[in-house]
Amino acid sequence: MKQPAFRALLLLVLIGCTAAAHSQTGSKPKQFSQFPDQITCSETMLADIFRNPAGASISISFSPAFSFDGAVVNNIVKYSNLQSAVIRSPYFHNSIFSLSRITNKDNSITYVGRIIHKDFADGYELRQNASGLYQLTKIETDRVMPDCSQQ
Repeated sequence: MKQPAFRALLLLVLIGCTAAAHSQTGSKPKQFSQFPDQITCSETMLADIFRNPAGASISISFSPAFSFDGAVVNNIVKYSNLQSAVIRSPYFHNSIFSLSRITNKDNSITYVGRIIHKDFADGYELRQNASGLYQLTKIETDRVMPDCSQQ
């Protein structure tokens, strides 16, 4: 192979590799950038979510500036101490709010959950702070959702 042709081929291979690497690490848009990093949630509001059957429309007002409206996809009791509900919101590009209610051995209740969409860079995770209050805390989805695609 002649030198100029070899260099041109090498350049094309390098450009292809760079493009492939960029597409794997390309940045996703943020969906919740206009909302606060933390939003306090009441336990009563979280408990009320579990009163809705699958197929029901629901509006969850986390704050005056942020509500998650959608349909209950499922609401099931997995074990005697675990109930999980999933809500899908068309207003947030079909993001899901997955919420679980855990009954502890002392009969206290703990809630865990996430608002997430695989095509967006941000979401929320429900956490209990040191004071015992529940808060939605903004997260980066790539840190909590592994990429399982094979290249």
